[in-house]
Amino acid sequence: MMFARISGFDPSPPGGVGCGGRRKYFPVGFGLGVLPRTPAAPHATRQRLTSCIAHNLSFCFLGLLLFCIPVYAQDAVEDLFQALAGEIPAAELELVPNLNERDLGSLDAPRLGSFADLPPGGYPTSAEIEAWEAAFRAGEIGGLAVISDTANVSFLESWLGDFERKRLFVSFADDDVETALLVARIAGQQGYEALPFRLDDGSSAGEFYATAQYRLAIDSRAARRLRTDVTEMELLGERLRRDSASVFRDPPNRDDRSLSRNEPRIFRKITLGDEFNQPTIEEIVVPGGIALGESAELDFVPVELVFDGDSFILHGIDSASGTNGISRRLPGDDPATLKSLFDLSSRSIRTRSDAVVDLDIDRRVSISSALRDTGAGYAFLFADTLPFEHLDYLPVTKSVIIDTGVSWSRSGVESSLLQEFETGFEVRFLSADSMRIAQTRLALEYEYDSASGTVRYDGNWGRYVSRLRESTDVDGLGAGLAELARYAGWVALFRRLEQDAVPFLKGRYQFMKIDKAGRETPRRFR
Repeated sequence: MMFARISGFDPSPPGGVGCGGRRKYFPVGFGLGVLPRTPAAPHATRQRLTSCIAHNLSFCFLGLLLFCIPVYAQDAVEDLFQALAGEIPAAELELVPNLNERDLGSLDAPRLGSFADLPPGGYPTSAEIEAWEAAFRAGEIGGLAVISDTANVSFLESWLGDFERKRLFVSFADDDVETALLVARIAGQQGYEALPFRLDDGSSAGEFYATAQYRLAIDSRAARRLRTDVTEMELLGERLRRDSASVFRDPPNRDDRSLSRNEPRIFRKITLGDEFNQPTIEEIVVPGGIALGESAELDFVPVELVFDGDSFILHGIDSASGTNGISRRLPGDDPATLKSLFDLSSRSIRTRSDAVVDLDIDRRVSISSALRDTGAGYAFLFADTLPFEHLDYLPVTKSVIIDTGVSWSRSGVESSLLQEFETGFEVRFLSADSMRIAQTRLALEYEYDSASGTVRYDGNWGRYVSRLRESTDVDGLGAGLAELARYAGWVALFRRLEQDAVPFLKGRYQFMKIDKAGRETPRRFR
């Protein structure tokens, strides 16, 4: 029997700014200030592997096929392909780990594979889930959920219950349902558990799609004819850009193609220097004056995040004793606000930026797409105007509010299961020196306590300390930024959990479906 061909694979994932007010007039609440340049991230080195099995090869050892796949591709996709390769002829289904490989031949048979821009663990965004479900309800596409092994529980419990279990989800055009059912049947015979979804099944596939660790698709002529916003279908037929691991010119901003291609994509607050270290890199003009870049510290090791409908629970292990079974309920907050901050954190990690604003092709500043037209976004705009409301007499150009540390720990009561946090932050006032490098002239230090919701003024530093008037209401400024400090605590926690790849499966679908729309964020804020 012929083996299904396994073509070359390149799963490498692809691949700023903070907020800040100006005096007198606030474009989108965020001014243009002089900030240092960070070096542009180099293009990821493209690692390509030419298919070493000819399309019409009639016989080949499976080991030789797998030898053609790079070491870093030894994952759940390869394991599934190994199970399918000996059973499905290439004339019926071609196995292509990277459907965006530049050297793929003509589409003589349907192809099953994954995508360069959808790396393992890159869970769908809310917009992607909505688009997928819309196409599913319209009867345009179907889905196939595949688990790497089985358990004596329901399929959904198996899917969400074991973090080590590999979860693969295959999207396909409805015309390719027979091919999808063939994959499901062969996978089942090889020890997998596979569950197909079609509209007439009366089942909802959204939760499986939203929590899939690996996202694949069946590439076919029917799939390419679809006119849909489903990410997997849009990527079919696209080829990697030369010397790149992405089909996009600007991978981190692939979900917001209006962003400028001529401006820096990232801004890290660390480039501002601090009380003892001045910036040493070339200056540029960057929008924004709120930069949230901290990762939270925790008093235990988190192992799972759960959303139960209106709040979060964090399960973990005591780092000192190694005790399992720690469960902490996180502070209650508005779910729409939490969704906005979750999206901001995810975007920050994806773009490698501390930014809370975007810059379009005309260099117009706007709130980050993760915060646009949300209640949290409007609060960011308002907070950005406060520094010059209280210190309008300083001879400076720009203000920047940055987080300096976020610590989450159990509430003071010994038996408490509630988790609280403290956020350290600074309000800095900047102007350029003779070398056109942004310098911090004055910094006000604060600390926010989530248990009491209060802000404490901790002091100041900078060349203009002597110019700080005794009548300045520094406590009032801190109190006005309490909401921003609360947001910073959540952003830092979400960033820490995502950076540590802490599983978030239970309740993820419900959380990602939260409507975060709120107060409109204006382009100009007086």
